[in-house]
Amino acid sequence: MSAITIQKGPIQLVGLLHRPTSGSKLPALVIVHPGGGVKEQTAGLYAKKLAQNGFVTVCYDASHQGESGGEPHFLEDPSQRVSDVWSVVDYLEKLEYVDSDKIAVVGVCAGGGYATAAAKMDHRLKALATISMVNIGDSARLGWDGDEDAKEKIAAFDMAAKQITAENNGAEPAAAPYVPPQLDDKTPADMKEAHDYYLTPRAQHPRACNKMLIRSFPLVLNFDAFHLADLYLTQPTLLIAGEKAGSLWHTEKLDKLIGGASKKLIVPGGTHMDFYDQDKYVDLAVKNVSEFMSEKLRK
Repeated sequence: MSAITIQKGPIQLVGLLHRPTSGSKLPALVIVHPGGGVKEQTAGLYAKKLAQNGFVTVCYDASHQGESGGEPHFLEDPSQRVSDVWSVVDYLEKLEYVDSDKIAVVGVCAGGGYATAAAKMDHRLKALATISMVNIGDSARLGWDGDEDAKEKIAAFDMAAKQITAENNGAEPAAAPYVPPQLDDKTPADMKEAHDYYLTPRAQHPRACNKMLIRSFPLVLNFDAFHLADLYLTQPTLLIAGEKAGSLWHTEKLDKLIGGASKKLIVPGGTHMDFYDQDKYVDLAVKNVSEFMSEKLRK
């Protein structure tokens, strides 16, 4: 594993590169982390395991997050998150041991949505795999279970507008949590598991601060990772999700939108967070991604 930096205009992305011990002109995978995550968590786990199966892999901190540059920090900007992927492809194309015709993208949770948005517009990415995918815009508009009224989110735009104006006049930046810091009987099961993952020693990391600036709200609410995917997402696509994940509807929605993924794996008993660090589920996902990418990138 090597620490790397990738220049993206004025922003420097900080990442980790895993290279198989032998081979040249190897296939490469861009690994996109969840919202609020950092490269040292689940993205790093997938990057390490997929490299052991013969792929050059890069996981990295998104713009404005983790060790990467971009001000203000803790901004969740979907347009930046999508273009981050393209900048990693730019980097990989310049490596002499990478086959530039065999680069693909793998995303977890919101990273899966961002990976989808990146792949549909950049066909240098020859294949796509998503794991516990979330379209962060849909989730913001419709709630975790997809059953809320998007019109009710107008209040979030109004609140963000007031906060941004206040900050422009000297107020301190305000933020909201990605996952609930406190739990109650109304907290969705996936969010309870997310709390355990991000906010306890299970996977807690000092640079994953569970903090999204309020000024992110309009950017996220206005974003749709699946927009035009029915027209432009023509690459082979693998969708992996748990049967018991509250987020499963995102995977099903994209599958229907594109007329059926190349392969869809709905894992019995699996929850959303199982695919972050539980060996049974992570290893199953790695096996399927490795086999899928080996087949599709061979063409």
